[in-house]
Amino acid sequence: MGLQKVLYPWLVVGVLELSPSYLGLAQLAVLLPSLLFVLPGGVVSDRMHRGSWLSLLYLLYFIPVGGLSVLFWLGNVSFIQLIIFGTLFGTITAFVQPARESLLGYAAPELMHQVVAKVMVIQFIAQGAGFIFAGQLDIVDPLHLLSFQLLVFLLSSVFIRRSHPLLPEVEKKQPPKTSSSIKNLITELKQGLVLFQHNKSLLHLIFIVFATGFLAFGVYLVGVPLIAKQLYGGGATLYAALQIVFTLGIITVNLGVMNLNNMFLKAGRLMVLSFLVRGTLVALVALKPSLWLLFPLIYIWGVFSGLSMTLGRTILHNEIPDNMRSRAASIYQLCLYGGAPLGALVCGLTVEWIGLQNAFFAIAFITLAISIVTALRSPLWHVKSVRRVKD
Repeated sequence: MGLQKVLYPWLVVGVLELSPSYLGLAQLAVLLPSLLFVLPGGVVSDRMHRGSWLSLLYLLYFIPVGGLSVLFWLGNVSFIQLIIFGTLFGTITAFVQPARESLLGYAAPELMHQVVAKVMVIQFIAQGAGFIFAGQLDIVDPLHLLSFQLLVFLLSSVFIRRSHPLLPEVEKKQPPKTSSSIKNLITELKQGLVLFQHNKSLLHLIFIVFATGFLAFGVYLVGVPLIAKQLYGGGATLYAALQIVFTLGIITVNLGVMNLNNMFLKAGRLMVLSFLVRGTLVALVALKPSLWLLFPLIYIWGVFSGLSMTLGRTILHNEIPDNMRSRAASIYQLCLYGGAPLGALVCGLTVEWIGLQNAFFAIAFITLAISIVTALRSPLWHVKSVRRVKD
């Protein structure tokens, strides 16, 4: 996915040499299917044997990536073809995300924080490796990178199948599969939504997750490039350096969480506080500190972002039954990733309206207000982690 994040936009602006508006349309082709199909993807995943289903989904990536590879081999790639590629890739990803997330359900509740942290560390290290591979586009043909991507998807499919085999005795114990009609799909989706409606802690969790996507991630997607360009007069090098430092913060905190025997006792409270700290960091960055202070602030921003991701997923998986795990994960991801593009749009418009620094101060104030209300009124403030029982 790290390779994809660099390779796909580069094909638009680097190979086809199209304008930024075309790049925006191409990115929408990837993101929109993920938002539209992530909830049905959760329902379908809960019906299937997750290992077999996820293995099949990784093989389905061969359709868009293989098709694009053939087009490059023939030397005939157009923008419309890239849009089709992005739409297919985004649609498959919408089904992959809840299925992959549901595999966390195999962990014991008292060890959930360690498992989530390990997943986060591997995810962001691998994403960084993908960035490095994609950074060789100036000297490596895109067809070679696409071929490498196909190999990774093939290996992922094989390893998922081997680590989560469908055993005959397990298959016999599985309940009969329900009809795949649209009516039943909607009914099962409603069951997932009712789960959040009845569990107020989960309901408030997705509220704070949406706020995180809208404010924290939205600001990051738009604000960090503008920080590099407008506040400091830097270019792509400074922006890339800020991205790396932010990622290092995420990896560092999750390496620490991996080594904790027990998750922080008051996980919900810590998640709200991490949301507040990120808002405070936005205000500090708006003050235009010197570069030697900016990088530590971005690093701390990454630390609390990584902690928030781990806390949110740990709370979610410890509060939901296994048979609804994929549906709950799809709702969680919709709130997080649905809020981000909307927040990025609002952040961009706000910056144009009142300026970058004033927009950052406004976002910090809204974050403070939400944090105070959550601390005073939300049951999320009192959610505790599952503790390991000593022998």
